[in-house]
Amino acid sequence: MRKKNSRLLSMVLVAATSMTMLAGCGGAATPIESGVEDNTTTEQAGTEATTEEVSQVEVNLGSYSEAPMLAEQVAAGTLPAVEERIPDADNVFVESVDATGAHLEVGNYGGVINLAGAGGGWGLSRPTLESIIRYNTDGSYYPNVIKAFDHNDDYTEWTFHLREGMKWSDGEPFTADDITFWYYMCHLSNFDSKKSGWPALKEEVNGEDAWAKLTKVDDYTVTWTFVNPKYPADFIENGDFKWCWAPAHYLSDLIPDSEDFPYVENEYWQSTGLSEEEVLANAQKKGIDAATVKDLGKAVSYNFWNTSGLPTLNSFVLSTVPGNSSKDDTLCIMDRNPYFWKVDVAGNQLPYVDALHFNTTSEDGQDLLMFRSGEIDIITIAMKDISATLGDLGDAAELREWGTTNWGSYQITFNYTNTDENYATLFANPDFREAMSICVDRSQVSELLSDGFLEPGQAAPAEGNIGYDEEWSTKWTEYDVDKAKSLLEGCGLVMGSDGFYDFADGSDFMLTFLAYDGGADESYPVFEQYYKAVGINCALKNLEVAAFDEQIDNNDWVAVMGPHTAIGGASLKDRAAPFVPIAQSSEWYGEYGTYYQTKGAQGVEPTGDMAKLVEIYDKWRSTSDEAERDAYQEQIYQIHKDNLWSIGYLKAENSYELINSKIKNYADNLVWADCYQYANMTHYEVLFKAE
Repeated sequence: MRKKNSRLLSMVLVAATSMTMLAGCGGAATPIESGVEDNTTTEQAGTEATTEEVSQVEVNLGSYSEAPMLAEQVAAGTLPAVEERIPDADNVFVESVDATGAHLEVGNYGGVINLAGAGGGWGLSRPTLESIIRYNTDGSYYPNVIKAFDHNDDYTEWTFHLREGMKWSDGEPFTADDITFWYYMCHLSNFDSKKSGWPALKEEVNGEDAWAKLTKVDDYTVTWTFVNPKYPADFIENGDFKWCWAPAHYLSDLIPDSEDFPYVENEYWQSTGLSEEEVLANAQKKGIDAATVKDLGKAVSYNFWNTSGLPTLNSFVLSTVPGNSSKDDTLCIMDRNPYFWKVDVAGNQLPYVDALHFNTTSEDGQDLLMFRSGEIDIITIAMKDISATLGDLGDAAELREWGTTNWGSYQITFNYTNTDENYATLFANPDFREAMSICVDRSQVSELLSDGFLEPGQAAPAEGNIGYDEEWSTKWTEYDVDKAKSLLEGCGLVMGSDGFYDFADGSDFMLTFLAYDGGADESYPVFEQYYKAVGINCALKNLEVAAFDEQIDNNDWVAVMGPHTAIGGASLKDRAAPFVPIAQSSEWYGEYGTYYQTKGAQGVEPTGDMAKLVEIYDKWRSTSDEAERDAYQEQIYQIHKDNLWSIGYLKAENSYELINSKIKNYADNLVWADCYQYANMTHYEVLFKAE
């Protein structure tokens, strides 16, 4: 029965999708931007040969059009004309293609898109957030909120050019002042809680951390100046640099000057002189309820999409209607931004739909029932439910596949910086990792944990991803118990009288796996039988995620099943930390990352290939040449292939969505990755419901 379901699903997927993503797919076109020097911008950004398709799109910006609901407000005198709300033809952003490079349909206005609940702190941002740059599925990127960017010859100065005529969602102008305000009043004071978290604006000068100097050139131009060269990898690509603005006109009375949030001297903004008590009182007057200034700062200058009434540049704005104005409401509403600065090729102001509705459900499976009944338009669906749901709904629903950048499913990793020398020495031996890999029958694991849907595989880039290598994806995957035992004994382990291996000095070898929030409850019993059958005594310790992270941070662990930050990703652009031991981030490198992050003050100094990763990474981030960066990335991937510090047992699982068939412009074969901001790659502002 499982085989039959697997074949049926395969037929559905083949008919509905054809995955090509990231490496070698090409053809993702950069959206047209009237008046932008495309050659300069795309060359700096590394988006090569991406405008051929765009040139075939006819753009008519003789006049603008707007949604009927906005036209009614204009007629009533409660809203300015559309030409006064958005930039002119030289500055407006023209949305012409989706993230795969396919041309967009000119849509119709009206209606809402019903989604499932927003979930965590970033849930409302995923469909709506507008960032400095935006990515295509092939890894190319282009200026988004900013009109263009460039740099000087030695990469010590980066210039951002803004869009004249662009406005906040409340109609106030968006200018360079909003960038200087964010940087000096919100970011460097750590009011936004992220001063240490955005490396794009930080460098090392004379052995100390130093931050960029931001200069306002004019109302629509700013420069970021560094002492040392700040190459693209460290700035625009891997700096986690999503935005650099805040509404100064709204936040000016919410910024404290206190011991915890001290004023940073600058030439643009004076200290507010406000105490923490005063800013909390001012926030209350604006309807913002925050227990502490720390909470307030994060709410208004970091997770700002969750704060009702706060002006934004995003496509949709959180409702101010009580009962619909919180991500935790049963029905949370985000309304169209009447000042949104993007249009389609016919000059129609985006977004097309009037609102996004987030519907919080209380029971497992309720989302799927609501999709079946038409109450939800887009839903993430498990593989096992696709065939039956499509079979029942027929033409009323369509399947969309999202490519994953994960390096395999059911990953385990080990503490290479364990304070017990026995464990550290054992884990450093690749023969031990090979034994842990081949002692498991992946075909049977596939049947038991995925009904045969996921194929056997290794912790390696998936087919279609940057770095894919068939040899890598099948390395150490052949089931061989006898060889596994031989490898374990070659590592110095000795079989004890209880049938389990001990260390050579006679001490017990117990492989205790940490997991969090029940993530390994289903899989651990499956793997336990294989480990114990080969002579490895093991146990599972399940923790809440906060306690899990604390044990990892304290270096108090042996192994992990289902790492919190798994190895791999889309590329080094998608955050380098999962690939390279540069922070206390991914479990697979433990305290090696702490050593790099603290410049050797803490942690464990990496050696061998771990050290090579760091050396190559430093070269990668210190070159302006894209071809050189690609070559360094290939070297890093090869080192991972050679070592397999994390073991994966099945190939990575793509994710799937079902959408209401009336929804148009929803691209297929998108890529689910952090640097693409996940669902943001859908470009919700261009979705519409066909009449």
